[in-house]
Amino acid sequence: MFGKSKILDTDKKWFFEIDPASFYEKNLENTILSQMESIYPNYLGVPFAIDIANSEGEIARPDFVLIRKDYQEWYVVEVELSRHSWDDHIEKQVRVFSTGIYEKEHIAGHLFKKDSSLDIEKLEKMVDEHYPKVMVVVNEKMIDWGKKIKKYNAILSVFQIYKGTEGFDVYRVEGETPLIVADKSHCMFTKGGPNILEVFSPEIITECHNSEIEISYKGRITKWVKKESKNRNKRRVYLILKGLNYLPIENKYVLTKSKSNEYYLEIN
Repeated sequence: MFGKSKILDTDKKWFFEIDPASFYEKNLENTILSQMESIYPNYLGVPFAIDIANSEGEIARPDFVLIRKDYQEWYVVEVELSRHSWDDHIEKQVRVFSTGIYEKEHIAGHLFKKDSSLDIEKLEKMVDEHYPKVMVVVNEKMIDWGKKIKKYNAILSVFQIYKGTEGFDVYRVEGETPLIVADKSHCMFTKGGPNILEVFSPEIITECHNSEIEISYKGRITKWVKKESKNRNKRRVYLILKGLNYLPIENKYVLTKSKSNEYYLEIN
């Protein structure tokens, strides 16, 4: 069964969204793991089928973990379907994973059994020194979940599958995803125009004057043009948004650049 949306590629081929109501959770999980290198190029995905308990005695079992390739960060990931209830099911999962007890030998040993190419000593050090972050991946945009999940300092990502008429799939990712930050800068819209964003740390943007730059904002790609100016030997960098501006101009923003040279904008 197909969902409400579809995608047309540059070869004039249609891809139809799989109806969220027809999903099986395990199929979604396996698809995400199979596309790990493309979705999370700086992380490894490892199945994680063991119970996690917190100090309140609550128990839950996640689906997999994301391990940063330098072993400096890891995520406990719960794959969910949009038809599931936040109050009756998902909140407990997120609460347990966010407050869980992670014993380094037990966790590292389990991960090593799942993937023997991992370094067991680095795994133990990672679990011992870095408490895991929590991410929920869902197959449809859920605005209410995004607000509620912040209570646990967890993140929410959307992963949708579109089926092509010739047997090929395409995938759509929206929301928050793990990234390795290379640099950050505070930004603010100028008084001179509702689509001109001043970047207060100009060195973060290495592209040339008049270059077009793609920046992800709330999972959507926005296009900007970089402009530079000098006033009394002070270098200023501006980003001019192409198209209509739907960003709140009264807010302050943070521009983040990843180590893979991708830009992300979020409200400060």
